[in-house]
Amino acid sequence: MRPFREVWQSTIFTKWVMAITGLLIVGFLLGHLSGNMLMFLGKEHMNEYGVELRSLLHGAGIWVVRLGLVVIFVLHILSALKLSGRIRKARPQRYAKVTPQESTLAGRTMLLSGLLLLFYLLYHLAHFTWGIVHTDFYAHNVGYEYTLANGHVVPDVYKMVVNSFQQPLISVLYLLAMVFTGMHMNHAIGSALQTLGLTNHRLVPVLRKAGVGLSIIIAAGFSAVPISILIGIVK
Repeated sequence: MRPFREVWQSTIFTKWVMAITGLLIVGFLLGHLSGNMLMFLGKEHMNEYGVELRSLLHGAGIWVVRLGLVVIFVLHILSALKLSGRIRKARPQRYAKVTPQESTLAGRTMLLSGLLLLFYLLYHLAHFTWGIVHTDFYAHNVGYEYTLANGHVVPDVYKMVVNSFQQPLISVLYLLAMVFTGMHMNHAIGSALQTLGLTNHRLVPVLRKAGVGLSIIIAAGFSAVPISILIGIVK
């Protein structure tokens, strides 16, 4: 039996970690997207959703999710950096001319798009979760109170989202992030499933198409909110 340390440091284990954490991130994005779609149902639904998130398991649930996501993102990033370093070490000299064969732009820029998304994620959290940038739009400010149908006064998350995305710069940054998200996922989903053993020659093309379709759905779904606010559909 191989020592645990040897298994932990192996390339195949690192690929498995990156694949599993990547698929967990996709699952989180789908859940997050379903919440964002409540913007199209109006203030009551969106603000009620915000209350339910904060009160899950008496307030502990959201922290369990946040800590879980931190672990998942850290493992995903570390495994990606480790694999990238091993590839560079195995090929220390650049080819004089690189002619891509079956690789795609999304596949060749996975590390770059991932790092860009990490920086955007930190900015996004600073904006909507921590309230340390664009503080005028933070839902916990005075003037951002909303009274639910049951009479409870809660932070107006709906108003925060609308007021934020009415700013063209915030919306453009968000939309660019969604482009990179789509590119990253376009390659990552099929690759992750193949890493986990789904390599049947009939199944691989289906997985690639599924990865493309899912990445488009997620990127387009998230993009729909700022676009709808900018053109006045959601206000």
